[in-house]
Amino acid sequence: MIMGASLLAAGAVLMLVGVLMLNGWVSGKSGWFDPAVYDRRGGSKTDRMFLYLHFLAIVICPMALGALLILLGLQKLR
Repeated sequence: MIMGASLLAAGAVLMLVGVLMLNGWVSGKSGWFDPAVYDRRGGSKTDRMFLYLHFLAIVICPMALGALLILLGLQKLR
């Protein structure tokens, strides 16, 4: 019971972190995501690939891991 509740809480926190990072990515408030970083003239394909990896690491992974922890927590609570 305690394990399930802690997994649910950790999953919710990770989902919240992912949503906050997505908001920062979309709104452009962060210096990491402005056009000067990823839309430079003469930028290589490697720069664009690092941008995609950065997006995966900052936004997608916390949200996916949060969803997985929520599912595991719900299974433990059964």
